[in-house]
Amino acid sequence: MIRTIVVDDEILSRIGIQSFIDGKEEISVSGVFGEALEAIDFLRENPVDVVITDIEMSEMNGLDFIKVIRQEHLAQGVIILSCHDDFSYAQEAIANGTDSYILKHNVTEEKLIAEIKKVYKKTQENNPGIHIRTAFPKEAEQTEEEKCVIGMMKIVSGSGPEQKQENLTEDVMLIHLLEDIMERNKMGTVFAPYNKKIFTVFRFSKECSENEIVECLKNNILLIEKNVKQYINGKIIFGLSTCFSDLQLMREKYEEAEDALQLSFYEPEKGCFYYKKRNNQWKLPPFSVSDFTKLQGLEKFESELSGMLDKAGFYEVNVGRLKESLIQAVMLMMYQVMKDNDVEEDFANKWNSEVEIISVIQSAQNRNILCQTLLNILGRFQKELKDYLENDEMSAVFHYIGQHLNENISLTELAKLARMSIPSFCKKFKDKTGLTMVQYMNEKRIEKAKLLLKNRKLSLEQVAEMTGFSNANYLIRVFKKMTGQTVSEYRKRFDISE
Repeated sequence: MIRTIVVDDEILSRIGIQSFIDGKEEISVSGVFGEALEAIDFLRENPVDVVITDIEMSEMNGLDFIKVIRQEHLAQGVIILSCHDDFSYAQEAIANGTDSYILKHNVTEEKLIAEIKKVYKKTQENNPGIHIRTAFPKEAEQTEEEKCVIGMMKIVSGSGPEQKQENLTEDVMLIHLLEDIMERNKMGTVFAPYNKKIFTVFRFSKECSENEIVECLKNNILLIEKNVKQYINGKIIFGLSTCFSDLQLMREKYEEAEDALQLSFYEPEKGCFYYKKRNNQWKLPPFSVSDFTKLQGLEKFESELSGMLDKAGFYEVNVGRLKESLIQAVMLMMYQVMKDNDVEEDFANKWNSEVEIISVIQSAQNRNILCQTLLNILGRFQKELKDYLENDEMSAVFHYIGQHLNENISLTELAKLARMSIPSFCKKFKDKTGLTMVQYMNEKRIEKAKLLLKNRKLSLEQVAEMTGFSNANYLIRVFKKMTGQTVSEYRKRFDISE
């Protein structure tokens, strides 16, 4: 018979737990208490196998209650039933010596009975390496004699762009399978309550060197993969923290393991990733906008995107940060392409507010998925833009101006391109832009000149020639008129010699 007591300051909760287990499958409830102090007095006089307790109670909370149980050896096993899935509760529970941590809203009669029997069996066998209690002993000197590594896990099914992440924590059988593997091979602990994310605590002797721990982790993970591959339709991926002995570092190491796991975005074919501090100075370069509407435009974007992701993976850039930068870069490129082609407001508004791009980038599980889905969207954007430009009688004019700004473009030439008379063309051009052709071309040439003037190696004569102004003096006059500042004043802001 497994002897238990129930400790909870809520009467309905106590009655419910007692009704679940008392007299079921060789389990008896020896006492039910509303306060931890009452339960301690009972335990000092009566032997009990498993204590089931809440965390938040009056007078003494469940965490302090567990400390007393362990210090005075009042019971073999401890199960916490809590409403809290906050990491700090789970962390303290581990440190104080609990054997199981279950969220109340997940409890069923079957699950609670199974958990009591499991804890009882483990404590009777006294097998180190599987209990959360033994993984983090209550004695400080014992904790210092162990080295630990936290491993965060996820399962992905399929391969390539179709790869999907599965919800590992919903599979109770898999959790028990992992527990059994780690128990039989004395690897450490499986822990699952926090945020519905499973993680493992691998344990090693204090004598193990860093290289020995890395080699042991490789063997442990290979063994786990070998045992679960027939059970799951996919593969298991690990993110591993750096080694630690101090329990106070557990939250930090948990975050390290999460950070390492997200690197699978860059290399979805790999199964294990180690945390290390990374370069935070890397910045995503802008995409090219020239020739996007041409046949090779999408191919150029794909090549640039692939190169950017290669570099981001090499520097192990945080995936969240990468995605935020990528959203901005893609939207900026599209905006610039539409601006250069002078599209109508309705077309521009549609794509400037294209939320699909944001959701595609944010939800992408790996780089393969991101590249494929993003290219699909930009392929659609390119096609719609080309169709729009082909159907717009003035689009060829704007495109031609953009490509020949450094040349002497005549009004007759543009009117012929638009298949209009010169008077009709001038009226249409003014209606569409609000500017005369000369004003429009000067505006575009000044925009280009601003970019070129940032480079001190280029003389004013060279900039004038590259932007279609007849000479440097004309460039200087138009620049002052349109920007309100002289070329010299503008260049001082970008003086690379400073």
